[in-house]
Amino acid sequence: MKSPLWFVVAGLIAMAGFVAAGLYLWPRLGSVDAGLIRVVVPGNAALTLDKPGTYTIFHEKHSVVDGKYYASDTVTGLRVELVDEADGAPVPVVEPSISTTYSTANRGGVSIFAFTIDRPGRYRLTTNLAVGQAVLAIGQGVFGAAFKLVGATIAIVFAGLAVAGIIVLLVIWQRSKAST
Repeated sequence: MKSPLWFVVAGLIAMAGFVAAGLYLWPRLGSVDAGLIRVVVPGNAALTLDKPGTYTIFHEKHSVVDGKYYASDTVTGLRVELVDEADGAPVPVVEPSISTTYSTANRGGVSIFAFTIDRPGRYRLTTNLAVGQAVLAIGQGVFGAAFKLVGATIAIVFAGLAVAGIIVLLVIWQRSKAST
């Protein structure tokens, strides 16, 4: 491992880490918001929620629903009510504990409300908006999905850099041993 060609190999491995990270990230970029349920407001919608826990309601400032493009900078005066269809119990809709935003090629959203359900089931969403139309996106774990995607991408890059760094250090060590 004394040959200077090992430095080239290390460089190629480092670049391969970046390429692998890109190949991992690119097809998954759209999946971050893929699990969101989109609803045009004002109006009513039946939501089938598969998991208990906290859900976030996002205002998508630009979005496409059923082939129609929507753009709305504001949802001033938006009222949102959620009811469990199984027993008619209202579900409290509150401000989210943290502010979350996302942006993809054709969509972008900001968290405006949150709610927590104890059991999966069907829920009736009723909305009222004073002026115009807008799109709400409802989902669970959007921030976590984005965090996992970014974390895995960074891990792939660092793995390539770590392997390349180990090779460089071994070559330097071998060359220093040979010179003494």
